[in-house]
Amino acid sequence: MTRHKSIERPPVGTPIEIDFNGQHFEGSYTVDGPMVTVESLMLGIKRAPLGDGAPMAIARLLLAELAHAARTR
Repeated sequence: MTRHKSIERPPVGTPIEIDFNGQHFEGSYTVDGPMVTVESLMLGIKRAPLGDGAPMAIARLLLAELAHAARTR
């Protein structure tokens, strides 16, 4: 996935799926400059800096954090 500058055009989400504590979760992620954003209709939105990590790996971690937060509510 290439990095995207927000002034060029809107980012397009890449689908992502994880299994977390026996449950399946889906969402999408975008990379906008230095930030990765994960969106899930069921869980919400979470952002983190891209840093030197792979966007997919960071997105999977963010989706797991959203799933964990939803479970502890």
